[in-house]
Amino acid sequence: MKRFRIVFSVLVLAASYSAADTLSLSFSHNATDNLFQTRFAEADAVTAAGLTWEKALSEFSLLAGAEGFFLHENTGMSLVSFSGGVDYLKSLGEKSALYVSLIGDTSLYRAEYSDFNRTGLRFMAALKTYLSPSSILKATAVSEYRSYRYDPFDFFSQSLSLSIDQYFPSRTTLQAEFGWGYKYFIHPQTVIAGESEIPAAAATSSLGSAVAMGYGGKGQGGSGERPGWEAYAPVSASAEGKGLQTASLQARLGQGLGDRVGLRLAGIVQWNLSGVNPFTTVDEYMMVENPTYDAFAWEGTGWNAQLSLLLPWNIEARLGYNRTDKSFPGIESRDLLGNALGSIREDGRDQVDVKVEKNFGRWSLVLTYAFIRNRSNDPLFDWSGRFISGGFQWNFDLGEK
Repeated sequence: MKRFRIVFSVLVLAASYSAADTLSLSFSHNATDNLFQTRFAEADAVTAAGLTWEKALSEFSLLAGAEGFFLHENTGMSLVSFSGGVDYLKSLGEKSALYVSLIGDTSLYRAEYSDFNRTGLRFMAALKTYLSPSSILKATAVSEYRSYRYDPFDFFSQSLSLSIDQYFPSRTTLQAEFGWGYKYFIHPQTVIAGESEIPAAAATSSLGSAVAMGYGGKGQGGSGERPGWEAYAPVSASAEGKGLQTASLQARLGQGLGDRVGLRLAGIVQWNLSGVNPFTTVDEYMMVENPTYDAFAWEGTGWNAQLSLLLPWNIEARLGYNRTDKSFPGIESRDLLGNALGSIREDGRDQVDVKVEKNFGRWSLVLTYAFIRNRSNDPLFDWSGRFISGGFQWNFDLGEK
């Protein structure tokens, strides 16, 4: 807690004395009854604070940010992250614009999760053009490189997307988007004396947590063989890089229903073109990044619906429902003792979200609640959980623009 207070104090002082054009300070407190998102629910709370800074220099802007996350029970997952870079916005005539950004970042965990420590570099280029007064075409390319303390997590990725938006006088918006992605694990396995080097971070992963609680594996009270820190061991003994490709199609519909109500519907289908995840399991944590799970880890379908309401006193409320059906190529489902069940892991998830926000001009208050029910043919990942968050964001301008 002392370390978190120091980080938060630095953020506040920086916000007070900076001569930047734009500063944003955020603070939130979050709680859940299932931090590791497994059947062995474990409650925890996460306090987070962040500061973003932007300095406009004609068509260029300088960017910087810092965030701190403090977990109250699983303190080893607490981290601080820093980022900085530059972006560029250029008008290309009356109908088109080019946006380019280059951002570097680093995340630092406590000793128990130091294998997740990383540095990275992200480049994005986006071109936006009006095809007509009511139609917009946008093309985006993103390249990213990450280097982790635990080498098998290192990767390079490239993604491309092409979308078109169409606006109608009936206050209807339609969007269609095609996406393609490639992720290359540079050296997915480190081999020592003919055996896989096991990351210490995974010892306290969701699997490791279940083991330590006595639900199987090699922890206290456990008698089974469900892997604990072995969870991230790559399946191959080869030290060569491995790549995987995905493609996706998305569609979105937005409809205004009067002055105070809006409806949004969206759907996605994603499929694996080649390659598989080189790890033996993928995990999700609340608000804490896990390098084994991202948009490249799955294929399947999803859809969501969201109702937006403008309530009295200009309070914005949103009620959403999201359904996904995912499979994880290369990831076997296992029983609670670690025995393979002979099938690829498949999850079906239902999620309900409620968000209430009040904007006071320079600052805003936000409250959110989510309930998730995840069904899986891997019994460890058959779970439900509740997530609640409250916080504020403070935006202010300083200096000349």
